[in-house]
Amino acid sequence: MNILIIEDDPGIQMLLKLSLEVEGFQTTVASSVTEGMDQLRSLSPDLILLDLMLPDRSGFECLQMLQHQHKSIPVIILTAKNEMNDKILGFQLGADDYLTKPFETRELTMRIRAVMRRMKASAAPQETIRIGEMEINQRERSLTLAGTPVKTTGKEFDFLWLLCSYPKKVFTREQILDQVWGLEYYGQTRSVDMMVNRLREKMKPYDHMVATVHGTGYKLEV
Repeated sequence: MNILIIEDDPGIQMLLKLSLEVEGFQTTVASSVTEGMDQLRSLSPDLILLDLMLPDRSGFECLQMLQHQHKSIPVIILTAKNEMNDKILGFQLGADDYLTKPFETRELTMRIRAVMRRMKASAAPQETIRIGEMEINQRERSLTLAGTPVKTTGKEFDFLWLLCSYPKKVFTREQILDQVWGLEYYGQTRSVDMMVNRLREKMKPYDHMVATVHGTGYKLEV
C-alpha cells in the first residue's frame, strides 16, 4: 500500500515516513500542493495524508483539485488547525478523516487502516475490466483483445488483472512476485521479466499496453 504524504515540515515528513514504513506501508513525500499533484501524475497512491497549511496553496484548494481529478483516492487531513469550521469544510470538500497535530502515530495507523477498510467494503466487486480493445474477466479468467480470445497461464492472467485493476500504477518486480507468485516464493525477479515477455508475445499487436518502467517494474499503459 502506497501513501502520498503532502506535508512541508521536514520533521513531520520524516516522522510520518519512518513510522509508516515500519508498519509496512510504502511512502512518497511532497512538500507542496504542486509537487503533490506532480507525484499523482506518475503515481497512483492508495491514500493521501494532507496538511492544510502548505507553502503554495492551502490544503483546502488541494482537496478541491483532488475531487475533480482523483476522487477515488481517500484523503486524511493532518493539521494544526483544530477549529470546528475547518473540520466541517474539510469533510465537505471530500476528506475521509481529520486528525489534528500533535497526534500519536499509532492512532494515525489505525485511522489509515479504518479508512481503507471502509473503501474496500464500499467498493463493488469488479468482475470485468475493459480498457481500450482489451477485456479481462475475473470470474471466467478470460482475456480478449479486439474481440479475439487470448489464452493465458494462471500467473499471466493474475499479473494482467493486477495491472488492469490499477491502470498506470507502477508495480515493482518484488511486488509482482508477492502478488502473483505469493509470499512463499523465493525465486528471482527475472521470473517476472520472462513471464512478461511470453505474455507480450500473446498480446501482439497490443503488447505495448504492458509497459516497462526502466529500473522499477511494469505498469498498464492506458
